Amino acid sequence: MDAYWITMLFLLGACVGSFLNVVVWRLPRGESIVFPASHCPACGRAIRWYDNIPLVSWFVLRGRCRDCKVRISPRYVIVEALTAVLVAGLYAGFYVLRVRRGTGEFLHTWPMFAAHAALLCGLLACALVDIEKWIVPLEVCWFVSLVGVAAGAASPPAKELLPLVSPATGAMGLAAVVGLGVSLLLTRYGVLTPSFVDATDAPLSEDPEPARRIAGKKKSRRDKDQPAPPAVAITKAHGVNPRREVLREVLFLAPAFALAIGAYLLVTRVGWVADRWHAWNSQAAAGPFARHFAALQAAVWGYLVGGLWIWGTRILGTLAFGKEAMGMGDVHILAAVGAVCGWVVPSIAFFVAPFFALLWAVVLVLRRNQRELPYGPWLAVATLVVVVFYDYFAANLQPMFRTLELLREGNLP
Repeated sequence: MDAYWITMLFLLGACVGSFLNVVVWRLPRGESIVFPASHCPACGRAIRWYDNIPLVSWFVLRGRCRDCKVRISPRYVIVEALTAVLVAGLYAGFYVLRVRRGTGEFLHTWPMFAAHAALLCGLLACALVDIEKWIVPLEVCWFVSLVGVAAGAASPPAKELLPLVSPATGAMGLAAVVGLGVSLLLTRYGVLTPSFVDATDAPLSEDPEPARRIAGKKKSRRDKDQPAPPAVAITKAHGVNPRREVLREVLFLAPAFALAIGAYLLVTRVGWVADRWHAWNSQAAAGPFARHFAALQAAVWGYLVGGLWIWGTRILGTLAFGKEAMGMGDVHILAAVGAVCGWVVPSIAFFVAPFFALLWAVVLVLRRNQRELPYGPWLAVATLVVVVFYDYFAANLQPMFRTLELLREGNLP
């Protein structure tokens, strides 16, 4: 039976990879991922269905368009193959090799598997776009986050796969989400102003190509018509004061923190509110609802903690060094990881990612013809490593961080 599922998921993954190619190409260019149908970027001719079979058509056509004979990048078939391996490999890891505790049987835990598969596919898409354009497609992160929260709430996985939080922590998380919604409304109606909206795309200088050199990429014939990747960090040379701009983000987060603190005080200090809230979280009182409600809170808390690791670093780093630290796209990436995996995986991935980034920095020093890469791909790689080797990380970190175990079991107030 395992061979059947691995084969089917490999084929499904290849089809998803074909769709990811559309996402990676169109989203950064502001195009619809639905219309028009797949077509050759060179001649514009629609691609026939038999020329669009994942993992097959590219080789049959020998990497060229059937109509105009223009070469088709091998990246398309590579993405299809990589996605197929990721999806099938995830099944093999969870259900054959049992690299994670709590995975259970596939037919019973497939929503959890689907959420993790969506996460890996989404991370691949984000990494590819980030490498090429130095931006993160937020729509992909939002989709993965919604899938993670929905899957967790609809079919709660084992606590090893979605660490639970205490009722008080869950209340703080839900209140913080309401606070973020309030901030979005205030931004929508102009009460709050987004940060860095007035920053120029390149430093204010007489040099015609500063951003390209800052990004560590020399101009070539291949990319002369492509927009230069943005500067690694926005500074005062871009026409804004980064420290002042990042304070706008602090104001944006203020309602979330205020409501989270208020919710904590309500469910821990006000007797009748605390009793009612704990009843909703008690299986004895609320029945099966409590299990789904607890999983919802765990996914929401994971979303918030994942995003806050990056956002907090961004704010503190910008205030300390006077230039933009980290990107908002990275905030959404790690938030999506938390929505699917809970708060522990993004917390560990946050500290693992710098090691991969440092390895690439060594490569840059040794081979100067290599281009600098943004941070998003390293967050994606770190997440994959932590998802696969989570049990190893947890076993070694629990003696150092007893709080992790207490929160996972819901024993902290």
